[in-house]
Amino acid sequence: MIAFNTLTKIIYMSSYFKRCFIVLLCGFLEAGAQKPAIIQINSFISRIPLPESSATCYGSATIVTATDGTVTVKDNGEQFNTLNDQLDKLTKDYMASVKAASAAPPTAAPTQPTPEQIEQMQQQAMQRAQQAMQSGGNPAAAAQAGAQTKHTYTNVALMQELGKAQSAIMPMNQLITELTGKLGQVRMEQVPMGPNCPEVQQGGYAGPLCSCTKDRNVTYEERSVAARNDCLGKINSLLHQYIPQIEQQVAIVDKLESDAKFGEGITDPATLQMLTSVQRQALGGFTAILGIASGSWTDGANQFARLVNAKSVKCKQ
Repeated sequence: MIAFNTLTKIIYMSSYFKRCFIVLLCGFLEAGAQKPAIIQINSFISRIPLPESSATCYGSATIVTATDGTVTVKDNGEQFNTLNDQLDKLTKDYMASVKAASAAPPTAAPTQPTPEQIEQMQQQAMQRAQQAMQSGGNPAAAAQAGAQTKHTYTNVALMQELGKAQSAIMPMNQLITELTGKLGQVRMEQVPMGPNCPEVQQGGYAGPLCSCTKDRNVTYEERSVAARNDCLGKINSLLHQYIPQIEQQVAIVDKLESDAKFGEGITDPATLQMLTSVQRQALGGFTAILGIASGSWTDGANQFARLVNAKSVKCKQ
């Protein structure tokens, strides 16, 4: 026969378990934050074109030719435009989701938890119940334990993976800082213009011949392109050195988001917010590399355009 005190504890524990389970369930069903984007950041990074030479940059850029034959660089071309458009869409989608979340009511329609989630919540409720029993069955202590139970549902493996992903952000940022610091030391060699063309007298004109001036300018631009190519080569080398290291850290975040199914089925707002936040931070690796590559690509394309314009000059004499 069960002793009275033991029976009382079992009854109390059963009642407490039900209350804890309801609290856990309500916490689980509470309205959530925005979900992370369904993307793999490293897939974006791998598509960034890296500058190799001024001619290569110019060759893929969008070029506009004026009526007089001179050319200007409009943008870096389709590959960069596509990446920029996708980044712009991600930013707009993120802002739209923030706006929608702020306008949404604090609670959402209930969602049916999975059997695994229910089992997890039951185990946590039992643990809280045992803690209450150890406190002597004090109703106030039980209520406090019930309050602490709210939002305690977590996937332990997912939380561990989330912790690793959050820890990957700092070394990623350190690599970006180190990369930009070294890039700041890369300088293009200053190219002298060369001696002036001699002045000649032709009828009513006194000055340098067009052909001489053209040759002088072409020689200068060719030497400038060579200097730019040397600069681009150093930038390319640094990017090839650092991108794999940055991708290694970003891969940890990509794996987390994939394993978490990009928040699908997760209704805990705190977990969703952490998944979204760490993805947004990891996206900084992509935007940093894209900015460096894009800026260098523009410099290379413009450098080669100046050479094209110098060669396109038509002289009558």
